[in-house]
Amino acid sequence: MAAMSATIEQHHRLIIAGLVFVIVFFLAACTLHDVLPVCHYLFGCDHAMH
Repeated sequence: MAAMSATIEQHHRLIIAGLVFVIVFFLAACTLHDVLPVCHYLFGCDHAMH
C-alpha cells in the first residue's frame, strides 16, 4: 500500500492530466457526434449533447 501511495504521489500530475484528457475526449466525442462518432461506436448512443 505504501508503494502504491508513493507511486501516486510521484506521478500525480500525469494521473490528473490523463483523467482530464479522458473526460475532455468523451465530452468532445459526444458534442461533436457528427464529426467524431466515437460515442456511437463505444456506447451505442445515437444523440449529441445540445
